Amino acid sequence: MLPEFKFKGRRNYIHGTDLFQSITKFQETYNAGYIQEMSFRLFGNKQSAILFVPPNKTEYRTISHGCWCNSEAGSNVKFWVVEKGDPVSDRYQFDEDALCFSAELSEDTIFMPFNCEFLMIENIVALTKRFHNEKFPLDKGKWVFGQIVLYERLPNRSSLIQIDNYQNIKGRFSRNRIVLDGHLFGEIRFIVS
Repeated sequence: MLPEFKFKGRRNYIHGTDLFQSITKFQETYNAGYIQEMSFRLFGNKQSAILFVPPNKTEYRTISHGCWCNSEAGSNVKFWVVEKGDPVSDRYQFDEDALCFSAELSEDTIFMPFNCEFLMIENIVALTKRFHNEKFPLDKGKWVFGQIVLYERLPNRSSLIQIDNYQNIKGRFSRNRIVLDGHLFGEIRFIVS
């Protein structure tokens, strides 16, 4: 089992940033590396476990899957996150507006200094969400964190975070570059739920 999850802010599902951080911490206890790719399939609302073999679809509800880059062995390890426990029953405060208070937007970019009161993954996801809500407002549904693809491990901090939108299928899907201190780290994809 992964550590016990709580709902972030007013959400009624386990947030992707909490899954990302939990899997990173879990994996780092066994081997050095980073999440190379992680996709979210469903909104999870139960305590969860990580599996390293494809789950039985009739036995488990898969909420996420991905690939861990094991830098010590030079190999990749596939993983699946499945619901396997009691419903999530607690929550914690999370203020996205405070996180993104210094964000600046341009045509296809949003950037801000790293907010050290939050995790790097929280900075990246909240900034990307802010960009989408400002530039591509929706009549129905909401923009959510759908996938992350990384070329290397995210640092714990940086001076400047920049998200560059380079593909947008209006009201459905987007692809965005993650640039930290001028260095391309990967991309984040948002989808409409």
